[in-house]
Amino acid sequence: MSRPRRASPSRTACGVLTAGETLTGPADLVQEACGLLAAYLPRLEREAPVPDETAFAAPGMTARPPAAPLPGNAAAIYALTSIHATARQLEGVLKYAAGARRPGPLAVRGGSDANTLGALDAITALIGIAGDDLYRMVITELEQRLDEARSVRAIDEAEQWRPVRSRACPSCGCYFLRVLLDAAARPTGRIACFGHRESGAPCRAAWPGLADIIPDLARAETADMEG
Repeated sequence: MSRPRRASPSRTACGVLTAGETLTGPADLVQEACGLLAAYLPRLEREAPVPDETAFAAPGMTARPPAAPLPGNAAAIYALTSIHATARQLEGVLKYAAGARRPGPLAVRGGSDANTLGALDAITALIGIAGDDLYRMVITELEQRLDEARSVRAIDEAEQWRPVRSRACPSCGCYFLRVLLDAAARPTGRIACFGHRESGAPCRAAWPGLADIIPDLARAETADMEG
């Protein structure tokens, strides 16, 4: 069964959804992830040769990079090579699903950044032929690569979220609501859903603050009781 197509909703100026809306259609989520990975490639290339010198140091002493099996920044190297490998693997799987067979268009790409960018473009172009299971595998792999890149200390864009317990998402009904934490691990008030809809696509509903989600939670609970 193919996934239902969805129209892209409007967004707020900061990219946060209004309550009850889906971020984009499934294919657009893959395109967004591939675009972000492409943007991280040059940053990771710059960081990979530079040792991570942010290790703990006692007062009066100079910090040294932690022991690592690789020269340079091990986390950046891992994130970079994982993007290169995953892009080629996913492209190959999608081409196979589309009917391609070796040799030919399924032949392995070279190791250059340009070939990685080409593989990411191919993933975006081919995702429409993927069934639900293949789509879930592709988006999961891409999001894992994004998490690895964001977690590199020099990039440090990984966001920290705390589960909102015992509350179902008003949009998809799953129990994967989370609140964003600030640098001091305090709740900021922004709430987002990390669950998935019945189609397998991420829900991605979000509210800028607690006051914004309360009316939707109340409506969802009322609907459940009436149902």
